Amino acid sequence: MNTFSTRRTASFAFALALFALVLLLVPFAALAADPLPCAVAPVAADPSATVCLSNMVVVFDGVSPDNQFVVTWRTQQAEKGQVKLSDGTTYDDARGAAFKGKTHYVVVSNVDAKTNYTFDIVSGGKTFSQNNAHWTIRTGPPLAPGAPFSIVGRVSNPDGSEADGALVYAQLRDGDKKGTAGRSTWLSALVVVPDGGNFFNLDAALARASNATQKYTFDPDGDRVLILASGEQGTAKQTFKLNELHPPAAPPSLILASDNKGSAATATPTQIPPTLTPTASPTATATVTPLSPTPSQTHTPLPASATPEPVTETAQAQATKAQADATQTAAVTETVVTENTDVAMAAGEEVEPQRTRVFGGVPNVVPPRQTNNNNLILIVLAVVLIVGAALLGLAAFFIRQSKS
Repeated sequence: MNTFSTRRTASFAFALALFALVLLLVPFAALAADPLPCAVAPVAADPSATVCLSNMVVVFDGVSPDNQFVVTWRTQQAEKGQVKLSDGTTYDDARGAAFKGKTHYVVVSNVDAKTNYTFDIVSGGKTFSQNNAHWTIRTGPPLAPGAPFSIVGRVSNPDGSEADGALVYAQLRDGDKKGTAGRSTWLSALVVVPDGGNFFNLDAALARASNATQKYTFDPDGDRVLILASGEQGTAKQTFKLNELHPPAAPPSLILASDNKGSAATATPTQIPPTLTPTASPTATATVTPLSPTPSQTHTPLPASATPEPVTETAQAQATKAQADATQTAAVTETVVTENTDVAMAAGEEVEPQRTRVFGGVPNVVPPRQTNNNNLILIVLAVVLIVGAALLGLAAFFIRQSKS
């Protein structure tokens, strides 16, 4: 073998090794990508890039008010928002048909199991159809609800003020190789300060596996949950152990930042509201042209983890002190996790002063690709190293043959 052939063989072996290395780096590049691009996409005149699908909840076979999915998006100006199905049915924001805001949370209810739904969003009086491609979601099979498992936290603005209207997304992740592997579909909730402060409350029991055809079985002690909050003043994300967000644990706070690199802070017991009572899920104001049916939405109240200590003092000051003491030992009574769904996202609404209302549920729409797995990466790395070693050995063999 001449010198030219030897160099060509070595170059070929090097090229193959380099190609294998590139393939290895692809999963790491995916890890660096944001897990939910629509939640951190820049707000523009066309809000299509910010449309997220979440909270796909299908409880019954056939059409049911309990079968739902959620559509969320963000806008530059405060304006009204609706979701319009291809059949002409429209759904208003969960905060009411007259609500105007920069964040939009629409629950589409009364949907059928195992059915495709196509829709557009109407924002500020303009219809957006994703460049005429429209948004499409397929509901999953009916899955009976399990025992509720609340995930409670807070969302604050950079200056510490309450992040009213913040959109919260959650994804369960396997952390101990028990239960369902990989990641769940996306849950979502809406922070409504007038109803319950800057708290959000999600039900992990509504999570589905990545294929949305079965429940996501989790271990509260070993599995994790990624929380991503998006509001008018930025975004924040943090991964927690499930038990760190489950009452009676003090709920942490996600602090928004305009650079999409918000932080998280651990709450103290005194930050836990003394009474977060369960409420019914919002009632979607559905408007069909020309009729206006109102599909109802239901929820599963979440039981309190503990009972606050009774207030025995009669004086106003003593009552206030007793309530604070009870706050430190009582579990956070859970706000309703509305069983919403995951598509291009829709909403419902309920006005109930003096009670905490949180809109939430589980996604079942074409969830983000669950491509990253530590074991898979290690296996790929091992294969690449073996292939690389083999190629280098082959190159060395040819070089020795050429010299002889």
